[in-house]
Amino acid sequence: MIIVTGGAGFIGSNIVKALNDKGITDILVVDNLKDGTKFVNLVDLDIADYMDKEDFLIQIMAGEEFGDVEAIFHEGACSSTTEWDGKYMMDNNYQYSKELLHYCLEREIPFLYASSAATYGGRTSDFIESREYEKPLNVYGYSKFLFDEYVRQILPEANFRRLLASVISTFMDLVKAIKAVWRASLSISTPSLITVNHRSCSKVARTLNVTSSMWATWQM
Repeated sequence: MIIVTGGAGFIGSNIVKALNDKGITDILVVDNLKDGTKFVNLVDLDIADYMDKEDFLIQIMAGEEFGDVEAIFHEGACSSTTEWDGKYMMDNNYQYSKELLHYCLEREIPFLYASSAATYGGRTSDFIESREYEKPLNVYGYSKFLFDEYVRQILPEANFRRLLASVISTFMDLVKAIKAVWRASLSISTPSLITVNHRSCSKVARTLNVTSSMWATWQM
């Protein structure tokens, strides 16, 4: 089974589609369908099961098993840059991600998550994965930044490999960066974590399906 959190969202549903295109349907989609209109992102896709995000988190925290999980694509997050409820944002984007990360590490399940260009704040150049370049301007950006920091802190002690691509604003650079991550992953025997920073730009939306396909291909 492959688990896709945020699977009813735009990126998550494209990951599910990419998996379906490879003939994979043993997929658990995790999301919050309080906004019921998101069902349209799933209606043409084939999945094995759906679980509400809150129910999923309860089971994760209880250490319950979901069968033979091949990978978890973690795209579930509150992505609103205008949301200023800090507790809500940190619970959804930081604590949730930490719980899921440790669940995967303990079971050696490949864990793939997306970071955000919001970690860089208002920066228009030098998108470098380093503390002096990361200055988020809102609580969303801070929640994503703090999880990146958490991963960096435990990375030396974790039994996994990490690949990083800072994706910048042009279409070709985006494709090249993702291909580089994909090619590099093929040379690693047991990679477990890929982080991808999506640079905010007008062309990113039409390349998200490429991103999803690359991520799906990485595990196949």
